[in-house]
This record gives sequence, structure tokens and C-alpha cells, in this order.
Amino acid sequence: MLLFFKWLCAHLLGDFVLQPASMVRHKREYKARSGYLYLHALIHAALVYLFTGWWTCWILPLVVGVTHLLIDLWKLYRKDTLFYFILDQALHLAVLGALWWWFEVPQRADVEEACRSVLQQPNFWIVSSSYIFVIWPCALVIGYLTRRWREVIEIRAPELADTTPVPNLAEAGKWIGWLERVLVLTFILTNHLEGIGFLIAAKSVLRFGDIKGPGGRAEAEYVLIGTLMSFSISILAGLLCRYLIAN
Repeated sequence: MLLFFKWLCAHLLGDFVLQPASMVRHKREYKARSGYLYLHALIHAALVYLFTGWWTCWILPLVVGVTHLLIDLWKLYRKDTLFYFILDQALHLAVLGALWWWFEVPQRADVEEACRSVLQQPNFWIVSSSYIFVIWPCALVIGYLTRRWREVIEIRAPELADTTPVPNLAEAGKWIGWLERVLVLTFILTNHLEGIGFLIAAKSVLRFGDIKGPGGRAEAEYVLIGTLMSFSISILAGLLCRYLIAN
């Protein structure tokens, strides 16, 4: 794995430290006609070559440079969104992973055995199932349980709305719920229960300070019910997960 982490360090340096914003803007504007595109790929090839130290192996930096050039060129013709940024990075890392798999031939059997061993462990599937449950099924359960109160707030919203309503971020509540349940489950599994109290306090300060006006109490009670349900289910899931792992 040492070889892969050397290449990972080279990738991070080349893509983020040694690529200033001016270079990125020039590449986006001129795309394949930008000289910075080819310089950027050359920098990646040079870093991998230097960090690896295989002075007679030219195929490795050549493959890294060419694949990085092609992936970046493909990305330049896509929208500048988080999805394509993540996909671009995933493709680069996949190339490095494939190269590591190819060059680390003596350790290939050990890696395959380690992967099979992990997949055969019940604990892996217990923990994976717990995270999947608190992210998706739990959200549906909480949605069903709080539906009647949500409908009341939605019915009363027009008559209680301020003259200058504050806009809400699209699906922000869903993402907040996902993240808080993942954090609570992680705190339970890592035996850091104090983190749950900190998370509740932080959410209370940030969330309830925004609830004002005639309908503030109803909305505050609705948010409190949803939060307590979310935390309770996540805590129970975490305790059950720990029990199953221990037994």
C-alpha cells in the first residue's frame, strides 16, 4: 500500500497544490487548445516518477500522464458541478489503483484474500446494514410518523407567514437528517456518547434561533419531535448494532 499512498500524495499535490486557479480558468476557456492542460498532465507524470523512484520504468509516468490528460480533457467539456468533480477524481484514483494492482503483483493474492475475508465477516454486514437503515428507511419512518403535524403547519403557513418570508434551501432538511443520524450512529459505534449531546446542543442553537413569529411554537415543536425521533432511532440502531457485534 505504500506505493499507492505515494501516488495519492503525488495526485493531491498535482491537482490541488500545483494547479492555481488561473491555470484552471485557462483550461476551461481554451480546453484542448490550452497549453496548461498538457503542462498539468506532465506535472502529474513527473511527480509519480519522482515519488516512485523507479528511474528505468518509463511506462508508469507515461500511463499516468496520458490518462490524466484524457480524463481532464473529458471533464473540460462537462458542466462544472460537484458530480463531475467527484467523478473526475474517482477516475484518476481508479487509474492509480489499477496501476498499483498491476505493479504490486506479489501482494495481489494477499489483497484478494483480505477483501474476501472482510466480506465474509458478519460485522461488516451488520455495520453496513445499520448505516443504510439510518439513512434511508429511517427517513421514511420519521416522515410517516410526523406527517400529521407537518400537514398542520403547511395548512397554517399562509396565514402565519411574514410579509418577507425567508427562503429555505432545497432538501436541506433531508440532508441534515441524514448527516445527524450517521453521526449519532458513528458516535454510538465508536463509544463517544458525549458527541451526541454536543450534536443536540449545536442543532438546538442553530435551528431554534430561526423559529420566530406567530407560528414559531408549532414549528419548534414539530422540529423537536422530528429531531427526537431521529436521534432515538439512531441510538437504538447503534445499540442493537453493538449488541450484535458483541454476540
